[in-house]
Parts: sequence; C-alpha cells; structure tokens
Amino acid sequence: MTFTVTISELALLLGAIAFFLLVIYLIPAIIQLRNTAKAVEEFSQKGKDTMESISLLIKRVNDQAEDIGGLVKKIKDVGLKAVYLADIVVSQLKSPIITLVSIIAGIEFGLKHFRKKEGDKNVRE
Repeated sequence: MTFTVTISELALLLGAIAFFLLVIYLIPAIIQLRNTAKAVEEFSQKGKDTMESISLLIKRVNDQAEDIGGLVKKIKDVGLKAVYLADIVVSQLKSPIITLVSIIAGIEFGLKHFRKKEGDKNVRE
C-alpha cells in the first residue's frame, strides 16, 4: 500500500497542523482575556458604586454648605442690626448726656464760685 501525497494536499495538511497549533497556543490567551474582561467588569461595577456614594456625599455637602450660607447671612443681618441699634442709642443718648454733663459742670462751677474765699484769684481751678 502506497501512500501518495500531492504538494497541495501536503500544503493543506501543514496549514491545518499550523492552525491547530495556533489554536492550542491561543487558548490560554483567550482564557486570560476572559478573566481580564471579568475583572474589568467587576472594577467598573465598583467604580459605579463608588461614584454613587460620592454623588450622595457631594449632595450632602452641598446641602450643608447651603445651610452654612443661610447661617452666615443671618449672622450678617444680626450684625448690621446691632450696628444700626448702636447708632440709634448713641444718637438718642448723645443730646441728653451732653446736657447732663453741661448742667453738672455748671453746678460745680457755681458751687466753687459761691464758696470762693477772698484770697482765691482763679475760680476755675
């Protein structure tokens, strides 16, 4: 029994063997690629979860910042009202205090003048 092979059959056989070897060597790479794709998918899911947590945290921070902004505005309003109130008190008390001090100074000058001794030369001391 003779076994005859033509060149085309031999080329086809060598091509099939080469393809078979290529597939065998690519199987670990394909498995590794599948594992990498799973890891990327899990990492992506963790990233999405983290982004949701960060989004919630940023929302809370923004709410608290708005509350602080309102508090600062209220403190500013109270400060302005206190300054305005102090101006009103000073303007209302200025005239009576000046009058009272003038009356006291006049009474003191008058008492010194009436108690003046004959030897005193300057009454304003």
